[in-house]
Amino acid sequence: MRKMKLLGVGDLYSLVDFFFEYPQSSPDLLLGLKFEGEHGEEWRAYVERRRLSLGARMKFPRIDVGEELRGVRIRLSPAALLLPFDRYRERWRRDTYTLYKATGGVVPTRAHPHYYLSQLFPQELRALAARGYVWAASIKSRDRYNDALAEWLYWLDNVRMPHIDVMLGKFMPQSSLDTVVLKLRRVERRFDGKIGAPILASNRGQHV
Repeated sequence: MRKMKLLGVGDLYSLVDFFFEYPQSSPDLLLGLKFEGEHGEEWRAYVERRRLSLGARMKFPRIDVGEELRGVRIRLSPAALLLPFDRYRERWRRDTYTLYKATGGVVPTRAHPHYYLSQLFPQELRALAARGYVWAASIKSRDRYNDALAEWLYWLDNVRMPHIDVMLGKFMPQSSLDTVVLKLRRVERRFDGKIGAPILASNRGQHV
């Protein structure tokens, strides 16, 4: 914690807030810590090699929306903000071209990502949150569900990751459709989404 105090970090909560504001700093500050237990290898992969599962970590219940969302490609979750953009630029371009294009080909992963992405995220997609995150996840683009899009919408609205809020019983529904999440508490565990793997530090440390 000595080097963290030099950055104004005095406790776990301020540490998590710092990581959220400067996600690229987290591996450097965590370097040297020993990670053990079920998810130790995932944490070591993130801190030592900057490797992290980038797909959606929340599997929303499905409903029949009877519509298709054309021309949208968002397959990376907000967890991708934890990784260096330059190293994963091609992955962003290929798997999340809609957001890549909206940011002018430079996704702000180094500092204050929520502030910038709140302004740059396509407004027509942001508006989908009003119908509910379950609705947004259930509409298909190119025959694929939009779980990652729904995760972005939740993160933009709540500055938190939905699967962690579900685990903590703090999921914030946007519409009546979303209340089914509170009942089912369905979380897809991969880490490839296993809970406990490194995620975007936005739940004030309670997910560690």
